Amino acid sequence: MAFNLIDMVRERFTGNVMQQMGSAMGEDPSTLGKALPGVIATVGGSVAERGSTEAGAQRLMSQLNEGGYTGPNAGNEEILSADTEERGQGMLNGLFGDKLGSITSALGRAGGFSNSKSAGGMMALVAPMIMGVIGKHVRDNRMGAAGLGQLLGGQKSLLSAALPAGLGSILGMGGAAVGPRVVEEVHETRAVPTVETVRRQQPIERAPVHHAEPKKKNLSWVIPVALLALLAGWFLTRGRRHEPRREQAAVTQPARPQAQPQPQQRPVDTGVGGAGTAGTTPPVARDAQTMRQAIDSGARSFILAGVGFEEGSATLTPQSDASVGQLASVLREKPNSRVRIAGHTDATGDANVNRQLAQRRAEAVRTALVADGISANRVDVAAVGAEQPVASNNTEQGRDANRRIEVQVLSR
Repeated sequence: MAFNLIDMVRERFTGNVMQQMGSAMGEDPSTLGKALPGVIATVGGSVAERGSTEAGAQRLMSQLNEGGYTGPNAGNEEILSADTEERGQGMLNGLFGDKLGSITSALGRAGGFSNSKSAGGMMALVAPMIMGVIGKHVRDNRMGAAGLGQLLGGQKSLLSAALPAGLGSILGMGGAAVGPRVVEEVHETRAVPTVETVRRQQPIERAPVHHAEPKKKNLSWVIPVALLALLAGWFLTRGRRHEPRREQAAVTQPARPQAQPQPQQRPVDTGVGGAGTAGTTPPVARDAQTMRQAIDSGARSFILAGVGFEEGSATLTPQSDASVGQLASVLREKPNSRVRIAGHTDATGDANVNRQLAQRRAEAVRTALVADGISANRVDVAAVGAEQPVASNNTEQGRDANRRIEVQVLSR
């Protein structure tokens, strides 16, 4: 029998379960039954979207194992319990971030719920059931991360087709509206027009006009060739006479770039000198190994590389899963450690708006860590905004560097 996530999750919600849900939510059970496939598609579609990449599948596999979804009770989790709903709410926050409100409202309208909170409550109950069904299939078929990614990739079209009207555009199903859009805006558009175009124009204009034509005119003339040879010898001789001077110039010129970073670093040091930085630019941690090194070396903080958000929002991109998952793994290895997630922005725009955005982004990372099994009381958050830059805000590259998530180590 082919794996169908919607059908297998729907089987868990029996008539008796729907009756109890209807009584608890104040909804008609038939309304809940009609809305159920759309709710499964909404939550399951986001899980499949993130888990169909290599890094996402590895992180999801860790979540399944650590959450007990591949254990003996996989696929038989209790639906109507406070613990299930609490776990589900944490999953929803990690999946949807600040889009959760708009998604819940859209589901409420599409499902015909009488209470707007019913859609959110139903999503919170469905999310752990989706994890249980996926985990049981992984366990029974002895799947690894690669097999899990293929499984979820094969479900994406089915889930997308079952989405209620209007949900697809909010979710960005298909992968085109989340991570890649940010990458194009920040990196690709800057690289294509300014670098490639200039390099193509220079060789085309110079090569044929100034060099190719003179060679064609002079190839058949012996005297001009001889003159050119004499001139070349004269230039070589003259070049040898001036070689010492050129070496001196080459020695003195690099001294200028070495002097230039110093005035740039001074304002960075004073600007960064806040909590967890000791007045210097923190190290950059790109994987679990460098995160461990930063913590073990006594660093007060480090920059969490690889974390990105949708433009102007606190929604983590799918590409962020690997970095956040690796940080969670390191924190699990160090059960006595506590950290503070600090959100930083560039200086563009209103300072208060930037600070609010920084706060929401820091909270989004904490929510993802909690969903990965890290206790919430081990993770603080702070909104720094644009007050502690690590680079100049006068260049796009500098602004990119200043938009970052920093992990401040509170205890080891």
